[in-house]
Amino acid sequence: MDPFSKKLLEELEQMQQQTGRILRSMSLSRMMPMEAEGWQPAVDIYESETSVYVYAELAGVVNDSLRVTVDGQRLGISGVRQLPSHQSIACIHQLEIELGTFQRTLTLPSAVEVEGIESTYANGILMVTLPKRIRKGKVQIRITPGE
Repeated sequence: MDPFSKKLLEELEQMQQQTGRILRSMSLSRMMPMEAEGWQPAVDIYESETSVYVYAELAGVVNDSLRVTVDGQRLGISGVRQLPSHQSIACIHQLEIELGTFQRTLTLPSAVEVEGIESTYANGILMVTLPKRIRKGKVQIRITPGE
């Protein structure tokens, strides 16, 4: 492959990666929060045979401000992100980090066992592990005669 074609393919790959990042950051729930005030953290949800895993990107959030709640099939994550104050700032050139309170409510893909839920927060990522509710096996349903 000639150098020009190779460079062109590299540029197209970079554009594809950047477009993916832009589209992920423009999710409807983050652009137009209906239920919450403040900013909305990015969240990934994964599912295995036995559990649902939720990862939230919360860099800079102090652990003590985090709250995780489960109500039925809804998971709530809330907290506060504050940056250290700088007394000597004279001019701001760029602001991209969202600050203040946040709340994110997610609908889980399946019912979960509340007693077994675990969460950890490290390196700016909150991970919530929710064990799925185990469904019982085959159930015999009694049929009553009608009139």
